[in-house]
Order: sequence, then C-alpha cells, then structure tokens
Amino acid sequence: MFELNEKAVEQIVFAMEDQERSSVVDLETGEVVAAAGHAGEGYAKPPVWSSREGFRLMEDFLASVRQPSARRELSAALGRGRGVFKAFKAVLAERQDLERAFRDFKIRAIRRTIAAWYDDLREARGLERLGPEPEDTDELVLSDLDISIVGFGEARASVLGLVAEAEEESLETLPASLAAFEIARLRAELDSSPDALCALAADGEGGALGAAVGIRGSAGDRSFGRIVFLMVAKDFRRMGLGKALLGALSKAFVDEGIPLVALDSALLPPEFDRSLEASGFRAYGIRALSRQD
Repeated sequence: MFELNEKAVEQIVFAMEDQERSSVVDLETGEVVAAAGHAGEGYAKPPVWSSREGFRLMEDFLASVRQPSARRELSAALGRGRGVFKAFKAVLAERQDLERAFRDFKIRAIRRTIAAWYDDLREARGLERLGPEPEDTDELVLSDLDISIVGFGEARASVLGLVAEAEEESLETLPASLAAFEIARLRAELDSSPDALCALAADGEGGALGAAVGIRGSAGDRSFGRIVFLMVAKDFRRMGLGKALLGALSKAFVDEGIPLVALDSALLPPEFDRSLEASGFRAYGIRALSRQD
C-alpha cells in the first residue's frame, strides 16, 4: 500500500477535479494513471468529487462566512438554478480574501475526503486505519473570527442587537411573562454597568456574530466575575463560537486577577450546559419553572 504523502495527495486532488479523463490510483506507488489498461485489485478509482460534493462544499463554506454582505451575495448565488458554480466563483473573484479562504477551505475538505478513502482502502487490505488528523477547531474559531475584549460601552450597539435577537428567541422556550422579566432584568443590569467587560466576535461590517458580557463583582474583599449575557447569532452556531467567547471572557477576568467567574444567564438554551464542563465550568444551584394550566 502506498504512502499518502504530499505528492500523492496532489495527484489525487487533480484526478478528482478532472471531470474529462478517467483515472485510477496505483495502490503500490500512489501514481495516478489512465484507467484504460489498468484494472484489478492493484488499482482504485480516486474518491468521488462530483457537482453534488462541490455544491455541498459551497454550502458548508457559506455557513462559515461572517460578513453579512458576502453571505447575502453567496447565498443568492447558491439560490440560482443554472450557473450556480459560475455565479459563486464570480462573487469570490470580487473578494480576494474570501477567494483565498474558500481555496483553503476546499483543500481541507478534499484532504479529509482523501484520508477517509485511503483508510477504507487500507481496511479492505487488512491494514489498520490511520484515522483523520485532529483539527483544532477552537483555534480556527478564535483566529478566523477575531474575538476581541472591549469595554461594554464600545460594544454596546452590537450587544444590544444580540439582546434583541435573544429576546425574540426566548419566547420559543419561556412563557412570555418570564421572558419579558428576564430581558428587562438583563437590560437594566447592562444599563447600570457601563464598565462591564465584553468578548466580541465582530462580523467585519460593524455588527457582531456573537458576544459575552461580564460584570465585575465583589463580596467583602473578594472579587469575582459574573457573565450575564452570552449569545451567538443563529447562522453561526455549532461552530464552537459560544465556547470560544466564554473562554475569552473568562481569560480576560483571570488576566485582571479575578480567577472566579460565574455564568449567570437564564437566556441560554438548556443544551449549552454540555459545553460548560469542557470550558472549565461546573453547575451550581438550579433554576426551574412550572406551568400548570
């Protein structure tokens, strides 16, 4: 079985994207050769990379784009009937940074596909699977999305926009009266805490993809931080951004000499508690409601 080195990967990528010629991979050397005249157990077709995979890749990339205007243009391109690939590439061509990001995104995706294909071949020949290389998704989020620590005053407009989104969503999980109470309490606390600290994931166009707001507190001579708001815009969830915001704000408190940080928000979805332990938090106390009609 050949070694999946950089040279082999490059050849296989080229064969996957070449829709005009039929090729196979020599399983002993890793060389890509014409399918004609090369058949049998010693050869395998490259992984499938059809227009279906290409379209799915574009959808996945769109989910990672943070700039609202770019998202609108790419979404419009994907919504077209004919010429969708050409339209998508045309949008990318107008934004060099986005075009470069898509190229990197595509390379990572194709490499994962090749790695899975290679492992399947190894397993079929009785060899051990090598498994995918681990990806540090947290680092990707932190570096790609530029989480900054700023004063609440600087982030106020962006945060209040997310609070409005949280208010609307809270009606899906809480009774209207309780949702109104929690939102009013949050707004009052934010208004009375101009020196609050904020972890902000900006969208690059004056808005925010997510934010976490923390208030400095004290009891006697002991200080603590209390995170009263954490919100990620709906289109950017399940990327680890909430966890990254929580971690960034907690670190900011620690850097100030405040090692004790509490998360205190009734607006977070119940499933978020699964991320808390991985972020160094443990639950204490309980909030519950009963509605008997």
